[in-house]
Amino acid sequence: MRCYRCGSVLSETDYCNSCGTDVAVYKKIVRLSNTYYNMGLEKAKIRDLSGAADLLRRSVRMDKKNIQARNLLGLVYYEMGEFVEALSQWVISKNIQPDKNVADEYLKDAQSNPTRLEAMNMTIKKYNTALKYALEGSDDLGIIQLKKVINLNPKFVKAYQLLSLLYMKKEEYGRAKKYLNKSLTIDYNNTLSKKYLGEIEKLTEGNDTKRVKEEKERQALSGNDVIIPETGYKDINYGVMQFVTIIVGILIGAAMVYFLITPAKENRATAEYKETINDYSDNISKLNITINELQSNIDALTAENESLAAQVTEAESAKDIESAYTAIIEAAVLYARDDNVNAALKLMEITDLTGKSQTYTDLYNELKSKTYEEAYRSYYNQAYQAENSSRYQDAIDAFLVCEKVQPENPEILYHLGKNYTMLNNGEADENAIAYYNKVIQVAPNSEFAGWSRQYVQ
Repeated sequence: MRCYRCGSVLSETDYCNSCGTDVAVYKKIVRLSNTYYNMGLEKAKIRDLSGAADLLRRSVRMDKKNIQARNLLGLVYYEMGEFVEALSQWVISKNIQPDKNVADEYLKDAQSNPTRLEAMNMTIKKYNTALKYALEGSDDLGIIQLKKVINLNPKFVKAYQLLSLLYMKKEEYGRAKKYLNKSLTIDYNNTLSKKYLGEIEKLTEGNDTKRVKEEKERQALSGNDVIIPETGYKDINYGVMQFVTIIVGILIGAAMVYFLITPAKENRATAEYKETINDYSDNISKLNITINELQSNIDALTAENESLAAQVTEAESAKDIESAYTAIIEAAVLYARDDNVNAALKLMEITDLTGKSQTYTDLYNELKSKTYEEAYRSYYNQAYQAENSSRYQDAIDAFLVCEKVQPENPEILYHLGKNYTMLNNGEADENAIAYYNKVIQVAPNSEFAGWSRQYVQ
């Protein structure tokens, strides 16, 4: 233990041997902080995470420089799915003790995967959105968001608790109980989860009592109940006989209509049908004459159209060739000025090498090999800076340039889908889904494909 004033090692006395400061109270505080740390460590070992977090918070309140307690508190938060709180504790620990601190390893591991950081960030946003829906009374929307949160972060205890609370509000106690039990597998002694389970037991206890009461009321008849035996004799029901007679009469009348009236109607309908056929034949003959005249006009117009189309195609081809040669000349000038990025952008305007000379093709390929990689790195960095600054449209524009250089790079395709999603308030639109599907197609076994499937399912 070191003196809080001069940093010298303290002896067993209540005074610092170097500066003479009274350190009796300070020693008690440090010992109490270490006691809370040891108690928190024991609770963490048996996965009583909420209890461990409470004790470790007390430990760092008593002694903010208790690095072991602070690092363990970060691990406990991480196990409970509270990623941001965990990072906060490790950053504070690193600032207090920059050297030989295990928090440095934790932070490097967390920051080594930017996609995982983004997923955790999305988890917090979706949880806050679900909390907002719950406060506004939109329980179904809140439940949908919370299920997405759990899929992204299966250890997030608070998400399980809020989801269970919404199901309790909808009186779906079975589902609420299931998610509370899942939260207890992560933090086995969480007092809030146990409190909710106790409330469910109280709410469902009355239903069980009512069901037992109804079963008792359906017990066998007592000895005083009279059971009348069945008899083989039945009285004649004259109402039924009268009804049967009416039905028989209706059937006889229908048979007479079918056999006497229907044939006459069929003969009249046949005559009208033949007359209609003759009228149609006359009209078809007249239409055939008109069709032949129209076909002659169509043939003449088709020939004229083909001639005009050939002239337009020739003009457009000349315009395209001029545009293509202008683009490659401008690209060569920019390359000569060491402006490789803009030279690459000019080359990207050339989309078709058909009909170009070998000299043109060789120059195009040489400029492409010398400029595309630098353009890719430049726009890749711009895209990530824009994405981290929440400028999602700028990020999309930059990633689209990267896509032209590496059209099947799953990382670029995934980030295009993600930025389209963030631009649409966290919901994947048709542009985002198209890129997620392309990631799954070109790299089905990559981690980017795994993240993409969360949006297209």
